[in-house]
Amino acid sequence: MQTYGENSIHYCPIGEPQRRFGVYVTGAGREVTRPNEPYPHAYHSSDYYFTWQNGRTLPAWEHQILYIRAGCGVIEFTRGKSISVTAGTLIFLHAGEWHRYHPDPNTGWEEAYVGIGGKLLDGLISISCLSTHPCLIALPPDGWFDQSLRSLIDEIQSSSAEHPYTLALKTLALLSQVAENAAAAGVSANGTCHNVAIRRATLYIGRHLGGVIDFPALAQRLGMGYTLFRRCFRAYTGLAPLAYQNALRIRRSMHLLASTEVPIAQIARETGFNSLAYFSRFFRKATGISPSAFRRQRA
Repeated sequence: MQTYGENSIHYCPIGEPQRRFGVYVTGAGREVTRPNEPYPHAYHSSDYYFTWQNGRTLPAWEHQILYIRAGCGVIEFTRGKSISVTAGTLIFLHAGEWHRYHPDPNTGWEEAYVGIGGKLLDGLISISCLSTHPCLIALPPDGWFDQSLRSLIDEIQSSSAEHPYTLALKTLALLSQVAENAAAAGVSANGTCHNVAIRRATLYIGRHLGGVIDFPALAQRLGMGYTLFRRCFRAYTGLAPLAYQNALRIRRSMHLLASTEVPIAQIARETGFNSLAYFSRFFRKATGISPSAFRRQRA
């Protein structure tokens, strides 16, 4: 494993036994990009480093799970057609698919990723929402996926040489759970159901963290009744719409507390809390500590 300050990258050499097994992990990493910090980081190997001008295409034998844990930014699969991404966005990057992405310079972001390939994965992709191009899935910030992915990356970085097959199967199982949850939300393999509307809703929520959102009106604008919207939203993200907005607010406030010197009262206002006292109570309930204590821990 290579470490660069708080960031870590681990590459896993793939041999013929891993290929014959049917699924393998190519590497894993966790990185934080501060506001206005150059991106991408220059320490990546030539196989993965890219410039915004040229973009990147993964090799034919590797896909990548890219998860945005905090902050926001954009990704492009066609030059000039940017797709906004916010905290809680899982991006499944397909082998051979050109792309480029970067964080918003004003916010930076925190990303986690795992490379994976093999015939078993190809089978899952062929029958699930993972086959869509592009494939972006909204998940609850700090939810089950976030916790599972962080634990998986820690394992890959510490014991990939000893347990390559176990870790590959764990990665495949995690993606299978994502696909099953999406299917429960009515997302078909060709992406023709409600996933587009729900993703638009999550992006709208991410852009309006500081405001009060009329969720029934939002559902109507997206062409859905509120009951159907709420059911699909919960199945797709794991949270009700308001709970999802509050989770993003807490994640955004944590990012600002850790990466900036913005006064806590201003962070409270920017993330939609009516008062510093209310923000402090809500933050403590969600994280177990006060905003000021959280900032001291990350200093």
